Amino acid sequence: MKIEKDNLTPKKKKKIYLQILLLGIIVCAFFFYKNYDNENREKLLSENFEFTFCKIIGSNTYKSKTNFLEYNVDGIKYETRPLSSRIFNIGEFYRIKYSKSNPEISEVDYTKPIILNKNDFDFTSGIITKTFEKESLSVLSFSYNYQNENYERDVILEKIGELKNGKQIEILVNKKNPKISYLSEQIKSE
Repeated sequence: MKIEKDNLTPKKKKKIYLQILLLGIIVCAFFFYKNYDNENREKLLSENFEFTFCKIIGSNTYKSKTNFLEYNVDGIKYETRPLSSRIFNIGEFYRIKYSKSNPEISEVDYTKPIILNKNDFDFTSGIITKTFEKESLSVLSFSYNYQNENYERDVILEKIGELKNGKQIEILVNKKNPKISYLSEQIKSE
């Protein structure tokens, strides 16, 4: 097999090699910056942090799952759009950890929903339909009937534990928006 000789002049070859080198430098710089940014973010969230609550104000499922969150720190409103394994309902509240030195840097904890007013919720029962657990994610799926309507819900838990398919569980359901419900054990009132 004979390899064809290219028709590039030495000047054109030099230009192409420089372009490839420049592209390689840009790619390396991007990965270096991304790694530095992630390390800096983790450092800020582990050393000097506080907790507050955030509200789901929107979501997007184009190419990836993203929840739009809003939270206040010292009277200043912040918004963030972290990737998520699930899309949550507008109006839900969750615990969020933020850096005291840079409140724009935050991390939401979807295992810790917050109910601001327990009078907005009713206790009812649900049936576990599916459990999913791996090292970084535990998801409990359940179905329930509220005011003669059937609903299905996924919630993220720290651990599935003894919860099994078909088991009856106690849940809290939002009276105004019954799509919002939680396993009663995971609720913290604020």
